[in-house]
Amino acid sequence: MDSIIRSHEDYFDSDSSSSGEESENSTVVYVPKCPDELKPKIGQSFMTLDRALDFYNNYARYVRFDTRKKGSKKEKEVTTWIYVVCSREGTQQRKSEQSELKRKRSSIKCYCNAKVSWKYIMGVGYVIQSFVEEHNHEMVEGRHKRFMNLNRNLDLVHQKFILDCANANIGPTLSFSLLKEVLGGLDYVGCTLLEVRNYRGLDYVGCTLLEVRNYRRDLRAYVEGADAQMLLNEMRKKKELCSAFTYEFEVNSKDRLTRLFWCDPTARRNYHLYGDIVSFDTTYSTNRYCMIFAPFTGKDNHGRPVTFDAGLLSKENANSFSWLFNQFVKCMGVAPKLIITDQDLGMKVAVEEVLVNTRHRWCMWHVMNKVADKLPKNMLGSEQLKKELNACVWSELIEPDAFEETWHAIMERYGLANNVWFSSMFASRKFWVPAFFRDFPMSSLIKTTTIS
Repeated sequence: MDSIIRSHEDYFDSDSSSSGEESENSTVVYVPKCPDELKPKIGQSFMTLDRALDFYNNYARYVRFDTRKKGSKKEKEVTTWIYVVCSREGTQQRKSEQSELKRKRSSIKCYCNAKVSWKYIMGVGYVIQSFVEEHNHEMVEGRHKRFMNLNRNLDLVHQKFILDCANANIGPTLSFSLLKEVLGGLDYVGCTLLEVRNYRGLDYVGCTLLEVRNYRRDLRAYVEGADAQMLLNEMRKKKELCSAFTYEFEVNSKDRLTRLFWCDPTARRNYHLYGDIVSFDTTYSTNRYCMIFAPFTGKDNHGRPVTFDAGLLSKENANSFSWLFNQFVKCMGVAPKLIITDQDLGMKVAVEEVLVNTRHRWCMWHVMNKVADKLPKNMLGSEQLKKELNACVWSELIEPDAFEETWHAIMERYGLANNVWFSSMFASRKFWVPAFFRDFPMSSLIKTTTIS
């Protein structure tokens, strides 16, 4: 047995009451069993308060109950007196004005009297003055001991793992699941199939999902107001470690970060090898900071995406794109031969202003993705129209004259000649139709910005 159960009637005098009254006043007392070296004793001393608290917490952890600090006294920054109680001591206090506003929650407090107190004695340390080991409730079951507050903690390993997950934009729920798998997976070795099925790994995690969420909240509060400076400090450290690393930034009148550009030596080398055609995509945005993530991407000799550099922008306008393109050319030393973007007017102005000798191409995916929205409703189910339009637009084997002739024939056949959007796309055909890029080497390598 984990504890000795005895009745309170053992403490009463046999003549003090009748047998009926005795049965009504008797209560059950639980006395935890543990080795003598773990049990606190009156007069036992500890050099520091931390050692004293750790000793009692280890005792509570062994016999399976939680503790909390009840009171203390300080003199000249030195704790001279402190006592710790069972977490189920006292009762829950409710304010009358809040009773109707907040949802009622059950309380585990049951007036438990188990406690310990220390007094600081100069030259001796913290000495146990009182110790009550009897509880009026059962101890935590062995299979539930991992949920005790004393057994739940976020050590440096947990914190580093949660921080890495946060940097990878992984939420607390998935972070907790990953932590459970990482810390518990190796213990599958040497157990039965039934144990594997029943195993959940919580014994090895050491914390709960709520604590993971709370730590992420505290982490966000810690960096609040200084996160941009922390990012710039990290950039400066990279620059100190590698002189070839490049970064530029701008702040507004309120000293807030508005533009950032960075590039490392590997990305710069990749650009000089594979940077004839560059994809510039701004479809990524950060929810918290409302800034646009803008990577410059290309393809290597194996058709795999490679990143050349990237930037963060607070606004999607011509001035911001012009600044970013200028930093790109300044860093690389040479502009790309062809750049692919979406149909943003600000990008078009910035390309014409900065990348003077660079061919500008629109992302075909962005253009063709709008076809279904621009077609009349009675033509949305026309598979023949989709087939003819795709054959005309996506083909790289037809000449520009043949494209124009086929396009006009399709528009006339399906009554789209006067459609405003199709007319505007035909007027801008030199920016996105493959037939008009036949003269450019390797123009078929990248047609969209989706490689980002």
